Amino acid sequence: MPKKEIAYKGRVLFLHGFAQSSSVFYAKSSALRKRFQSLGYKTIYLNAPINLIPSDLPSSDSLSKFNTVVVNEEEKTNYRGWWTKKPDHTYKLDDAIACVEKYIKDNEIVSGSPEDDKSNQILDSDRDLPIVGLVGFSQGAAFAGALVHTFEQLFGVDTLEFALLYSGFKIDTKLMPEYAELYSQRNGIDTNVRMLHIVGELDTVVGDDRAYTLYDSTRENSHLLKHPGGHFVPNSRIMIDQVVNWIENKNEESEKKEEEKPKAEKSEVDDLLAMIEKFGA
Repeated sequence: MPKKEIAYKGRVLFLHGFAQSSSVFYAKSSALRKRFQSLGYKTIYLNAPINLIPSDLPSSDSLSKFNTVVVNEEEKTNYRGWWTKKPDHTYKLDDAIACVEKYIKDNEIVSGSPEDDKSNQILDSDRDLPIVGLVGFSQGAAFAGALVHTFEQLFGVDTLEFALLYSGFKIDTKLMPEYAELYSQRNGIDTNVRMLHIVGELDTVVGDDRAYTLYDSTRENSHLLKHPGGHFVPNSRIMIDQVVNWIENKNEESEKKEEEKPKAEKSEVDDLLAMIEKFGA
């Protein structure tokens, strides 16, 4: 019996983490991807522009913390990054932005491994589907978070509705002031795209000092969801359900009264304290 063709209603772009690739993120986000498909969203996994060289990479032990598959030394790697830091810890986003623009304008994705090619089925008809969402992990979430406020200005696309940011962080605009204009200057109140920040309470890669920087800068247009894990995209049913409910209830959520916010934030703090006690910290 032939497979039933899916009638897609929009595209969601997935931006992988540092030292990952589109195929790695495709595998790591399988539960979320399948749920998106069932809801009528076509998932597109972009490859970052930079093919990392050994000197760009952390040790094998550290790579596992980035939720990256570690291969044998003899194997050709396809570890990629949206940017790499200079000795002064600054970096440029030009190539990363051009990479997204290439897909939006030309329907083309940066070539990687054969596995990457299998992760996407890019069709000419995709151009007719509006880009409605971004999903980023780690460095990919930081990049997605930097695109949200000026997405229409950068790419001429006004259909973006939401962004899911897993283990993200805000680019250091004190160190790189040229990127301050990418972010809302009013804590997200002037941003039309809603954001859900998913944070692992045991994430030691991003760390507490950076984990909430992106959320704090967009809190007027953002929600925060925590999970009792580390640096990864949680695939449990309960987490996927919460994410999907947030997307589907976007209209209802946007009408929440301001006075309800302190109660929600207190609940999140209580949950964190309970988790700390549970682990005997």
